Amino acid sequence: GNYPLKMRKNRKYLYIIVASLFLFSCTGEKAPHIEGMVFIPSGRFIMGSEDVDAAGLGKDVGSRGGAFYQNERPVRNIFLPGFYIDKYEVTNEQYKLFAYAAGHPLPPSWDWEKGVYPDKKGNHPVNNVTWFDAMAYCKWAGRRLPTEEEWEKAARGPYGNRYPWGKEYDEKKANLTTGDTVPVGSYETDKSFYGVYDMGGNLMEWVDAWYEPYPGGSKMKNEDFGKQFRILRGGVGNFKGHYLSLVRLFARSSYRNFYWPDQGGNDGGFRCAMSTAFAKQKGGSC
Repeated sequence: GNYPLKMRKNRKYLYIIVASLFLFSCTGEKAPHIEGMVFIPSGRFIMGSEDVDAAGLGKDVGSRGGAFYQNERPVRNIFLPGFYIDKYEVTNEQYKLFAYAAGHPLPPSWDWEKGVYPDKKGNHPVNNVTWFDAMAYCKWAGRRLPTEEEWEKAARGPYGNRYPWGKEYDEKKANLTTGDTVPVGSYETDKSFYGVYDMGGNLMEWVDAWYEPYPGGSKMKNEDFGKQFRILRGGVGNFKGHYLSLVRLFARSSYRNFYWPDQGGNDGGFRCAMSTAFAKQKGGSC
């Protein structure tokens, strides 16, 4: 038309930008809001660690795997599609609603006396739950357990943060040394890049993964790999005594713990996840 060449070029670029924004908004990244969950957008992230247990800390505390860090190799740059993850760990109150509604067994009586969770701990994360308990809860809630990759991405963000809050360790940023759980979301500083709370402290969390070597990794001497243990992720606030010196290691977002799936402990809880496609089926739209 009569537009000067420069204006025609600018208009062309404007069309490209608008078209790109339209396409981007309809590829799953414009995700519907899901109450209590955080959307983690598609993209790449750094998984794993190159740290070396030069001091032999693993043997010092009797770790079944021997040296620390070895099961976190090799470091990989991984692409994940978008997904949702619970903003907070599942609480005692939430778990009680599930157990009564679904007829599912409550945590052990020595913890929940006469079927009642400990006094004033309704908003604390539920513990003493098995991997199977966690799976059952997430299914009942219309969700699922996160994969190991999803959990680590939600904790580390797109820049490979060592801890959910950043690169440097600070025991005051999370529930790491209190010797007990605290209400979920108590530590505003224990929040990941994406806004997910308590991934550095409070409780370790079950994920949907067997304890196996990473792709390209090697089996370590005396390691308990194989489809017998399930993975737990995250730091924990109820360590005491000798183990307090290791809290900085357990709080790292790449740390992998593992346990028998049919057993629980007072240091283990969980949160749920959901795929973007499933979220849209629940009523969201592009």
